[in-house]
Amino acid sequence: MIYSIKANRDTTLYEFTSSMNTGVDEVLQIQKIVSSSNTAKTFNSRILIDFDLSALSSSVAAGVLGENYPNASSPKYYLNLYTLQAAAIDYKYGIEAFPVSESWNMGKGRRIDRQSEGGIIVTQTEGSSWKYRDGEKYFGTQWASGSVLEGSDGTGSFSNNPGGGTWYYNSGSASQSFDYELTDLRLDVTDIVNNWFNEEIEQNGFIILRSGSQESGEVDEERNGKPLGELSFFSADTHTVYQPKLEVVTKDYNYATALQVLDTTLTESIVDIKNLKSKYNSKSRETFRLVVREKFPAKTYDTVSAALTQMVLPEQTYYSVRDHVTDEVVIPFDEPGTQLSADGNGNHFKLWMDQFYPERRYKFVFKTIGGNVDFPSSQSFFDNDYIFKVIN
Repeated sequence: MIYSIKANRDTTLYEFTSSMNTGVDEVLQIQKIVSSSNTAKTFNSRILIDFDLSALSSSVAAGVLGENYPNASSPKYYLNLYTLQAAAIDYKYGIEAFPVSESWNMGKGRRIDRQSEGGIIVTQTEGSSWKYRDGEKYFGTQWASGSVLEGSDGTGSFSNNPGGGTWYYNSGSASQSFDYELTDLRLDVTDIVNNWFNEEIEQNGFIILRSGSQESGEVDEERNGKPLGELSFFSADTHTVYQPKLEVVTKDYNYATALQVLDTTLTESIVDIKNLKSKYNSKSRETFRLVVREKFPAKTYDTVSAALTQMVLPEQTYYSVRDHVTDEVVIPFDEPGTQLSADGNGNHFKLWMDQFYPERRYKFVFKTIGGNVDFPSSQSFFDNDYIFKVIN
């Protein structure tokens, strides 16, 4: 099963305006400003992002997600950010994520809310910023960057201005390298999340920054003096469907059935969802069951109509969820995350509805493949307007 959680707070820390808060900005940025004269004038930005994982942690501990299913696997966790704009980026670069080692306040500032008062640019400074983790005026608690020593619980680094967050460097990390690729982020943060659930480190969210921030020389993409452009991502405050999300992927299918398997490469078939409703409450957790049979069964002498004979799709069959209007993929075909189970009553799969945006319509698409998952020898798709709506 694949289940996604939306971010509950995020912000960008800007080194060049070290006390500015952007907690409710619709955009998150990985930015690098390099002076044309020397690398001593290099300024970066970093992203802080956090998720409410209390319900997820309880579900994993109770076995609702994870190893208590037959053939199940421990969940994998992926941090996903979606690109709004990419400007002047290099064709090769890397992004890293670490668990934040100090608490922080999101704040309510926006980058575009800067105002000029008497020739001085004034910004919102209450909430986390490059220099302060809780705001400049009322609390004034600075990040411990620059004073944290090797071997301690956390670390931080900076180019010009002290700050930029602190993070655990030996309690899990994630990285993604780009080489002429799309700029959306998908980081495997499984080790970090497991350390939170096991209470090995305090949960303060993720910090996202350019690769090599703890290294030196060319490897350090923040301080190497090389312009790498600007990446802008949708934030939790966007008015679109592209909010950052933490995706949980677990292998929870069980294919154990004596029913006849339909050969989708040779036979035209009918595939329907037996218990599909037009609307689902956003808090519901559903199990969908499929009706599978041949479209034109061969004539036989029997006491039961062949049209009523239940069959199952092959084991390598997967579901996907898409936006009904835009056809945007919300849940992709995934092995093992969306593989269909099968028992004596046919194919089935589980889905939690609170991961979808209310008052929108979605649809299911099914795919059966032959041969290898990565290089299939055949594919059959079933897209028959299996439409549903999620409501509050």
